[in-house]
Amino acid sequence: MITAKFRGQAALSAKLLKMQLETSGALAKALKKAAEPIQDYAVGAVPVSSGGLARSITIRQMKSTAQAHERVRIGPAWAVYKTSGVVEYGRFVEYGTSKMAARPFLRPAFDAGKKEALRIFKAEMKKAVT
Repeated sequence: MITAKFRGQAALSAKLLKMQLETSGALAKALKKAAEPIQDYAVGAVPVSSGGLARSITIRQMKSTAQAHERVRIGPAWAVYKTSGVVEYGRFVEYGTSKMAARPFLRPAFDAGKKEALRIFKAEMKKAVT
């Protein structure tokens, strides 16, 4: 029969909890930085020539109640572009309407930038935890 004693469980638990809290901030920063290539691709792929839609594409942190759980949203900021109006037509360009064919720019941007985003995310998290 083999027996083992484990000492320092409370200290280890405290250290792991501290690491989780510190990692949450690093996770948010890494995720936002990793989203930049996708944002760049989306801005370049917008088929509307006025420029308003392209300028409205932002990366926004999404609220999360779970610890060590972060999300970002990449896309048109519906209510921040103009004071005289709102850029609301991005969804119509992306998905189309009954009178207009879809001209996607966000999904192709995600597809084009996801490998680069993952590489950046890995590098940023490695810097944060080492």
